[in-house]
Amino acid sequence: MREKNYRPSAIGRMLTYIPAGKLFFPFYLARQLYYTQEEYASRSLLLEWDGFTIAYASDIHFGPMLKKNRAIDVAEKINALNADIILLGGDYGETTRTGIDFFHTIPQLKAKYGVLAAIGNHDLHGTDAEIEDLRRVMTNKNITLLRNDCYVLKGKEADIRFCSTDDTRLGLPDPGILQAKNDDTRQAFTVFFPHSPDILPTLLSDARKHFDLAICGHTHGGQIALFGHSLHSSSKYGDRYRSGWKRENNHDIFISNGVGTSLMPIRLGAPPQYHKITLKRIKP
Repeated sequence: MREKNYRPSAIGRMLTYIPAGKLFFPFYLARQLYYTQEEYASRSLLLEWDGFTIAYASDIHFGPMLKKNRAIDVAEKINALNADIILLGGDYGETTRTGIDFFHTIPQLKAKYGVLAAIGNHDLHGTDAEIEDLRRVMTNKNITLLRNDCYVLKGKEADIRFCSTDDTRLGLPDPGILQAKNDDTRQAFTVFFPHSPDILPTLLSDARKHFDLAICGHTHGGQIALFGHSLHSSSKYGDRYRSGWKRENNHDIFISNGVGTSLMPIRLGAPPQYHKITLKRIKP
């Protein structure tokens, strides 16, 4: 059931007034943004897509704990990557309403093949009308929202499919989209980018190949993580998908720490991140 009365933590709003100097390091770290370059090599990627680049950012959480100047800075940093495609991983605001405000605030995001977006649980903290307004403002910014849908880039010999399901907490995810192809005679490299990795264990419980690469957010890297362990995890699987690269049942997964914070504007052991991921072909 959709939670329509969600409000950001009052304590979290109060803590935003603490100075961001290094003396208060968890508050300082939460207001930084670190760029990582990742490379993913695969035999499934055909030569024509070798070197294809993806800019990825998730969990902005625009609102009391991440305001206008930081939102604009995030967008400008993403654009500066000059990636072939931009993927947005969900949770654009603390609520649906602040998610709408985020997209009104930022400059146009630009990439050669466009901008695709997943839906997060915080994006569904609103009325049906607000959720439709969020979709509309994203469309007006030339951003394609994928809820149980795939977007296909056609190549001369093979395609790249970008797929995302509805949110696992407040939506109705349909992982069956990963098995449906518009043209089964063509080879396709599949990038699956749901907001939360919590959809993965059930999906990967059989022997089928569901995707080539998954990119997820939601966990915030634990947000407060000591010696690689979260004090509290937003994932029902604990630290199984806390951060970084994972491999399960012959599927490769990358989990971002995300940009913003939830509940409180602090981080420790889980720096905020955005990424550029380069796809590389492994020769047979």
